[in-house]
Amino acid sequence: MIDVSNRVLTNVRLALGDRCSNYVSSETDTPSKFPAMCITQYDNRDAAVDLENSENGVTSDIRIQSYSNKSLTEAKSIIAAACDAMRIMGYRRTFGPREIENVSDRNVKRCEARFRRFVGSLDDIPRFTV
Repeated sequence: MIDVSNRVLTNVRLALGDRCSNYVSSETDTPSKFPAMCITQYDNRDAAVDLENSENGVTSDIRIQSYSNKSLTEAKSIIAAACDAMRIMGYRRTFGPREIENVSDRNVKRCEARFRRFVGSLDDIPRFTV
C-alpha cells in the first residue's frame, strides 16, 4: 500500500521548527500542551490500479488542525506555515484554512485546512532538511 502520511508529518514538523512543539495523533478539543497541531491522513483511496489489480496510485487526503490557547492569530500563523509546506510537497489545499469553533473550551483557538494529492507508486516526496 502506498502511504506517505509519515513523510508528510515529518516534513511539516521540520518546516514549522520552533513554532509548534506539540503534535497530537488524533483530533482533540483540548491538547495537553500549546501550541499544538494534529495531522491526519483521513483518506488514502485507490486512484490507479493495473490489470493485476495492484495499486499504482492513491489520492492522499490530509487534514491539519492547529490549536492555540493564546490567540487566533497564533493558530492561523501555524497553519499558514503548514500550508506552505504542503504546497512544497505537491499538495493542493481543498478546504480552509478556516477557524473551527471549539465548543468544549472556547479559550482554545483552532484552525483547519485539508489537502489532496495524487501519489503514484514511483513518486517520492523528498524529505525536508533543516
